[in-house]
This record gives sequence, C-alpha cells and structure tokens, in this order.
Amino acid sequence: MSWGTLFRENRWQKLFSIGMAVMIWLTVPSTQGLRIARDSNSEIRVFPAVPITVLAKASSLGRYQVNPASVRVELRGDSGVLEQLAASELEAYVNLVDLRATPQLAFIHVNPPPGTHLISVDPIKVLVDRLPNDPAP
Repeated sequence: MSWGTLFRENRWQKLFSIGMAVMIWLTVPSTQGLRIARDSNSEIRVFPAVPITVLAKASSLGRYQVNPASVRVELRGDSGVLEQLAASELEAYVNLVDLRATPQLAFIHVNPPPGTHLISVDPIKVLVDRLPNDPAP
C-alpha cells in the first residue's frame, strides 16, 4: 500500500477516530479532579515499611527470600481509621502458588482494611528466590 492510498482511503473514518481520541484525552484528566474533590473529608497516610508475607501451597516445603522484605503503602480513608492503623495490621503479600522457577519477579498484593482505599504500593513487584533446604542432621 502506498502513502497516497493510505491517506485517501477511509479519510472520514480516520478523521472521526482522531477527533474522538482527542475528546477522550481532554475529558479523562478533567474527571480525576472531581473524584478527589468528592473525598475531601478523607486523608492520606503513608506506611513506609509494611512487611511482606509469602503465600505458598501447603505441599511446597521450600523457604523463600523476598527482596525487598517490605513495601511502602499509601492509603486514603477517614482520619480516625488511619490514625489507629499500624503497619503490622496491613496485609501485603506475594502469591507463590503458581511460582515456577526462581528467582522470579512477583506482584505485591495489598488488602486495605475496611474504611480505607489503596492508593499506591512501591515497589509493585519484588524478587522471590527459593532458599536451599537445610540438610537433615
């Protein structure tokens, strides 16, 4: 296909698609400010060192090393709920049920407590490595 036919064929459909893309691009950022304004009575709290738990099959007898061992979690919620919350109460875990070979990058999952919403997790992936089994005495 030559450049000339690329611009001549289906010209109106292409212009309509570009116009719709521009309208969507201009609309999406404007609605994000509305969402934040609606939650104006809520606050944000950062937990800099939430420990990571390893979730593995019961039949998996290996030990694992997670690097880094903790993540930074940012939550939004009612100020009373966030003030009483400790980092040890948050659930940050890696699911190793489908883990194949190690080392491997695994996603971090966080279950925010009731009354809070997860904003961000840093890092979103951690390196998981299987530790060698200790020899039997």
